Amino acid sequence: MASVVGAALGITATGPAPAAAQETNSSVRQTRNPQTTTVRYGPFTIPAASGHDDHGETRNRIEWNVQKPCENCFVTGFKPNLVYADGSNANVNTGPMLHHAVLGTHKRSDVVCKGPQRVFASGNERVETKLPPGYGVKVVRGERWNMLYDLMNHVPEEKKVYISITYTHEFADGSQLTPVTPIWMDAGSCLGSVWDAPEGVSEKSRRWRSTVSGKLVHMRGHVHHGGHSVRTENLTTGKLLCNVVAEEGGSPEFIDPHGHAEISDMPPCGGDPWERFAKATSSRSPAGTRSRATPTTT
Repeated sequence: MASVVGAALGITATGPAPAAAQETNSSVRQTRNPQTTTVRYGPFTIPAASGHDDHGETRNRIEWNVQKPCENCFVTGFKPNLVYADGSNANVNTGPMLHHAVLGTHKRSDVVCKGPQRVFASGNERVETKLPPGYGVKVVRGERWNMLYDLMNHVPEEKKVYISITYTHEFADGSQLTPVTPIWMDAGSCLGSVWDAPEGVSEKSRRWRSTVSGKLVHMRGHVHHGGHSVRTENLTTGKLLCNVVAEEGGSPEFIDPHGHAEISDMPPCGGDPWERFAKATSSRSPAGTRSRATPTTT
């Protein structure tokens, strides 16, 4: 039996002091409109693995009031990474794994689960998000961001790393961008993203009846080793909205010292708005998440 994580994040167009565990002299590269800002969060120390088939792990931790890339702005892109102090990639080939990192705010409520709004997220695949031209995530002046993270280590010595995120953004004043609203759907419902999958091919799905109206402009998915894909359907129209298929071991960095491959890519769906939906539209996600009979670490 394997534990599998499945989540889909859709982006739809609808109408303070840094935390202690955060590098205050973050690396920032800025140009004129739009701007690019890289923020390093950390450092974080990951415990050493205790055995051949074991791993060290921080487990879920929350950092409050973490640094934002800008104030009163629109974020149009998000590129996550896990790095060492010298800026080089920290990946499973040398031990560290970005199990997950989620950035959110209490300023707005989550559309699906009604808690704090989850806005940006990544697993170890570190897929870049680029919203289509004309759209952005609005960051209002004074709102606070929090980060939930879990980091793992596959080698027998502790590792010190940073979560590094490069944002593209522009000022909100005078901007013609349309604000977007994140819609987060977990296969495990609002109680969590993880479930025990039986040996062989299986699926886990969750239905959600839309409480908002808008246009779908971007969608991405996330699974761990053993997961195959995340598929999202509009059950009202019968239309397949997005099918994100996982790639494992796409480069040597995504193969750990024991020869196990980890998820290296999950290409998102995006571009011009490809689907309109209204309140009471039923969707199912991730109906296409399935596990293979492969040992899975979560």
